[in-house]
Amino acid sequence: MQDYQLMIDRMIELPSPPLVVHRLQEVFSREEISGHDIAKIVEIDQSFTARVLRLVNSPFYGFTRKIVLIEEAVTMLGINAIQQLLLTTSLLGSFKKADKSIKISGFWIHSFGVAVIAKALLSHRDKDTQSEVFMGGILHDIGRLVYLRLDPDRFLSFYVGQDMAPDLAGERGYFGIDHQMAGYMLAQKWNFPKGICDIIKYHHQPIESPLYLQTASAVHIADIICHGFAISHQVNFYITEYYPEAWKAINLSYGELEKRLAKALMEFENSVEAFLESD
Repeated sequence: MQDYQLMIDRMIELPSPPLVVHRLQEVFSREEISGHDIAKIVEIDQSFTARVLRLVNSPFYGFTRKIVLIEEAVTMLGINAIQQLLLTTSLLGSFKKADKSIKISGFWIHSFGVAVIAKALLSHRDKDTQSEVFMGGILHDIGRLVYLRLDPDRFLSFYVGQDMAPDLAGERGYFGIDHQMAGYMLAQKWNFPKGICDIIKYHHQPIESPLYLQTASAVHIADIICHGFAISHQVNFYITEYYPEAWKAINLSYGELEKRLAKALMEFENSVEAFLESD
């Protein structure tokens, strides 16, 4: 309990949303939103703008022409998708800058792989759902970077210094809180949409998220697939227990799964470099 409370108390040390994100949250809370309103705020921060446009123009999104303005990106992606992209890009920027002293590129490769495959699993769903599961996939393990940010030595000792991959109970015993809850708390601090918060909180137990069962299940299955294809971490991370109910929630035939995986793996190969460089 003491370790748990210590982790809660130290959450204040984690990066808070920058001013541009605060302003964007105010805009997104309005009933009437325009791409011009969003662009005016985003384009104040040139490095933020550059990161967003680099991702939007990556092969993953597959636009036939280059997007040069944030307002264009809003038009092409839609309000909900751009909100998720802006929040996620900003959070990634905060953590990537802070973690350059420790080589964790494998963490980001795994996160992007889960995102791409999870989106492919739900490619029959609407654009907003696909965007939500993609961003949730990128952030599903962000709680582990909470550990890294707050105590790098303990992070390395726990994840790198063990022969066996630690499970959620092991995390709770060592840190006082597992990475799902740590990531969920960070996402709430940044005011992420509830769907993304729930994906982070329940990606190892998707059946505990009835409101977002399908998106949490897609990330759950994608996580397992990424480990199966060795799209994985460079340190000793836990491979989730498989839930058959998650497969039922996705509602795909194995033949359709094979087709979507083939396409997703190609998209991953073509886009992962752009994702890694978006900091």
